[in-house]
Amino acid sequence: MKPVVILGGGVSGRAAQRLCDALGFPSVILNDGEAETLPECELVVASPGVHPLRSRLYGLAANSGAPLLSEMAFGFRYLKCPALAVTGTNGKTTTTELVAALLEAQGYRAAACGNIGRPVSDVAAEELGSGKRLYDCAVIEVSSFQLELPGEFAPVAAALLNLASDHEDRYRGGFAEYARVKRSVFDRVKPENRILGLSFGEQPNRRVTVRDGVAYLDDTPLVDTTETRLGAAHNLENLSAAVELVLRVIPTPDITKLVSALKAFSPGAHRIEKVATVNGVTFVNDSKGTNPAAVLAAVRSLDTPVVIMLGGLGKGMDFSALRELVPRLRAAVLYGEARKQIAQVLKDAGFPALTDAGTDFGTAFAAAARAAHPG
Repeated sequence: MKPVVILGGGVSGRAAQRLCDALGFPSVILNDGEAETLPECELVVASPGVHPLRSRLYGLAANSGAPLLSEMAFGFRYLKCPALAVTGTNGKTTTTELVAALLEAQGYRAAACGNIGRPVSDVAAEELGSGKRLYDCAVIEVSSFQLELPGEFAPVAAALLNLASDHEDRYRGGFAEYARVKRSVFDRVKPENRILGLSFGEQPNRRVTVRDGVAYLDDTPLVDTTETRLGAAHNLENLSAAVELVLRVIPTPDITKLVSALKAFSPGAHRIEKVATVNGVTFVNDSKGTNPAAVLAAVRSLDTPVVIMLGGLGKGMDFSALRELVPRLRAAVLYGEARKQIAQVLKDAGFPALTDAGTDFGTAFAAAARAAHPG
């Protein structure tokens, strides 16, 4: 047969090649800058990092007539177990990890995969290599990049947690197109299994609600969220969506095990992670906060004045929401490509305590540390 062409040789591309090997398919990995032409092929699998508007190879693939799939969709095609999907601008990883933990507490073998770091193709290749079904459920974190080429992706249930400005440089249609791609996660999901985050308002099929810090299941108190590490407003959205997804697989779970797992769960690193307190100053790593909505959620979860480091890639985002930070800030240190855009938003909001650290992260960190006071 003709080879499967894989665009991008990073983590996802190499996983797609491992799956091809497990299937006995010939394959070749191509990267922009290393290859200028596309060979005749059976299928093209695109890694999420390959930019559809900037990659020459992607353009050639789109016009080649060969089927074009994301690595996630390629892996899904060969999974032996049913899948749940989690998408949204923020909270995807925490929710995916939580769903997997809740399922495992019920005795299900769950594979957390996708945008979380373990490609879906790796899960499929592992099962093919073993010759048996290793997992009862795959919990797939899905990015908009992976949904651009969804193929026949059809999870049993899916959650769209929220929508906010992000990655708009990837879509000619800006935010409207980005939102449309995100919502496409529901295209092959039954209506009753389409779960929207709390920020979308009332939903007819919701079994989990949150009132005054208490999560309810079918209007019966389930857990006081102050007894979990998920009590911050943004994590209430993640908790409720995670339990909703679990209920689509296990309609009548063991409640004692469910509550115990909720209380035991701890979000991973880089998410409002308190890493040290030095001379009365607490240092918080929130490097997973890569868009304005995530930054606002993080700052709102803290109960002290904040010295903040902001910057990095602009991604075509609207930074105007960051003006809401001003009442909470002691100082802002800006760095990277987006620093001047962010500086203008904060200046327009009347915040003067800005430091431009250029493009050096070490310089930015040192400036932030100097600006911080005990408390």
